[in-house]
Amino acid sequence: MLITDATAAAGMPDGRYRLGSMEVDVKDGVCSFDGKLAGSVLTMDRAVRNLAQFAGWSVSESVSAASRNPARVAGCGGKGVLSAGADADFLVLNEEGEVLRTFIGGVEAVS
Repeated sequence: MLITDATAAAGMPDGRYRLGSMEVDVKDGVCSFDGKLAGSVLTMDRAVRNLAQFAGWSVSESVSAASRNPARVAGCGGKGVLSAGADADFLVLNEEGEVLRTFIGGVEAVS
């Protein structure tokens, strides 16, 4: 299963961000405070791509590790699958595993 314990700075460009009472720096995918690791900035789509690349899995196989498998283990019926009666929360990814579109309850989320 894939998980991420990302901070609020996840997905943000390089820069300085406030996390609680401290200011952290994000540079090249590393979040630090005073020169020490301050938390993760790993996004789930990046975790899927990492698994596909490092394990030699397809993006499709890697997506299951981020969706169906955790939902099943956590007992979250209606999550992690596309089937009648499910929640219809899903992403559309390109072949490289990058997010193209997001749907929540079957409705496209527009940013």
